Amino acid sequence: MKKYLLTVIPILFRYSLLAQQTITLHVDPDNSRGGTSTEIFDSIIFIPLETTKESLFGSIDQLEVTDSLLIILDISGRSMLFFNRNGTFRYKVTTGGIDKYFYYFAVDRLAKEIIVTNNYAKGLLIYDWNGKFLRKEPCPEEILSLYIFSGGNILYNRRRKARLEPSDHTLYDLAYSKGYDSITKNLNPYNARNEDGEFNIGGNTFNFSGEAGSCMFSLPYDYTIYQLNDTGIVIKYRFIFPLLYSLPVNFSTDAAYRTIRAQNAYLNPGYKSTFTALERGYKYGEYLLFSAFSRRTSESADYNFAYSLHSGTLISFSRVTADSSSYFLPILSGQIQKIEAIYKGNIFSSIPGFRLFSVKSSLDKKVAYPKALEQYFKSGNRSDNSVIIQFKLKPGL
Repeated sequence: MKKYLLTVIPILFRYSLLAQQTITLHVDPDNSRGGTSTEIFDSIIFIPLETTKESLFGSIDQLEVTDSLLIILDISGRSMLFFNRNGTFRYKVTTGGIDKYFYYFAVDRLAKEIIVTNNYAKGLLIYDWNGKFLRKEPCPEEILSLYIFSGGNILYNRRRKARLEPSDHTLYDLAYSKGYDSITKNLNPYNARNEDGEFNIGGNTFNFSGEAGSCMFSLPYDYTIYQLNDTGIVIKYRFIFPLLYSLPVNFSTDAAYRTIRAQNAYLNPGYKSTFTALERGYKYGEYLLFSAFSRRTSESADYNFAYSLHSGTLISFSRVTADSSSYFLPILSGQIQKIEAIYKGNIFSSIPGFRLFSVKSSLDKKVAYPKALEQYFKSGNRSDNSVIIQFKLKPGL
């Protein structure tokens, strides 16, 4: 059978498309390009996060960046950690119990507050940027995550329930609220007969879009990334992948898949190369950055991408070769790394300590590391905290 769409199709008539609600992207990972770090990245800064007994964490489940802070959620460690932008540790907020978890947090940049969803306190927990608990706020039931707009509107992602006896009626994934508990509008309807908990992903369902006043949202088993502002959907980015990488067209909407989606997506041998979710999207100048999750776990597997909305060029970061500009260290290579945040023109990712030391030990050349990395390698070890990578892409790739 002839392979479906062997080329990445450029977006034509870009300016007329931007006025429409849906932009369709035909994307073939096998036809993506790479390059060297020097060719792809405009600047690269490595920021080791200080490792002490108090600051040691397990994983970066969410990262938010401010002018002065790097704020990290460690779900398994039941904590939020605050670091200065240079990586020095400031303080930590914990849940206070082995059975208590922080699930997700949002940043109200205007009020300088952090709003946390959790499994143990009915409502939302509010902290200031110094990690001090301020108050608890009410919220609608079954909330997975939220995004706060500067005008005070809040966008919620509602949790889907696992119903034993599904029936035909309309429910919604998204809800707008004026304040914390005053729903004004629902969005993204679906039939309750299709409802099950397999659509409830941990961690981020919203992220800053990269464009002022809007955020991105996506669901598992679906190839659409939604860009929303404080009133509704601005743009739908609809991805079409070759058959090798695609779930069945009706996979997210057919009730026949109810309760067996995860089993099919993650255990069925025929879906090994299939993208099961688009994990966040960002507008970055002319590029749409996104991650496409699959069961392929090799270091060379395509996972993080940049799609040029000008030319249709697709870059896979797994195909970018480390060189002296990145100190021969990988950036966004494979599923062990992801795009964590975008802030003021900079992209933020991270790399675990064990991965850094492994790469360093495999190099057969002497590398002149910057001072922070040199000290990290000299005094640290494989179990140290991750290193944040701050970088920019070159325009016109």
